[in-house]
Amino acid sequence: MRLPKLVTVALATAALAASSATADPGHGKPNGPNAQKCKPANVKLMGMLTSDPGSTDTSFTMTVTKSNNAGKAYKLAGTATVNVDTKTRIHHHAAGVHGNKATVGDLALGDYAKVKAKVCKTDLANGATPELTARKVDARAPKASKAPDAAKPEKADKH
Repeated sequence: MRLPKLVTVALATAALAASSATADPGHGKPNGPNAQKCKPANVKLMGMLTSDPGSTDTSFTMTVTKSNNAGKAYKLAGTATVNVDTKTRIHHHAAGVHGNKATVGDLALGDYAKVKAKVCKTDLANGATPELTARKVDARAPKASKAPDAAKPEKADKH
C-alpha cells in the first residue's frame, strides 16, 4: 500500500520538473540573434535652442550647457540634435503660465530647453553620442535682460 503512493508521488514530481524545464529554457533571458537586451539610460540635457523648428519639423538642435551623467558626452560635444515624434510631450512655459502643451513649431530660436530622452547604455559607451528621440521637452522663452533703472536714486554713503 505504501509503495504505490511513493511511486505515484515520485512520478508526479518528475513530470512537474520535466515540464517546467522544457517550458522555459532561457529562464527569462532572450536567446537567438537579439540576445543582447538594451538597458535604458535616462539622458537629461539642458541648453539653448540653436534652430527655429517649423510645425512639420521632426527635430531641433541645441547647445548643451548642462547634463546628467548619462548625457555627459553631449555636453562635451557642445551641441545635440534632438528628434521628436508623436509620443514626445512638449511644454512651452510663458511668463505667468506654467506648463502649456505645445508642438515642436511653438519652440523658437534661443528658447531655454530641458530635454529628457532614453538610449541604451551600450550606445553611450566610449563617449558616443547616439541619436536622441525626446520623451519630454520643457522650454521657456529667454529671460529678458534687466535694464538699469534710471529712476531709482542711488543710496548715499552714510559717513
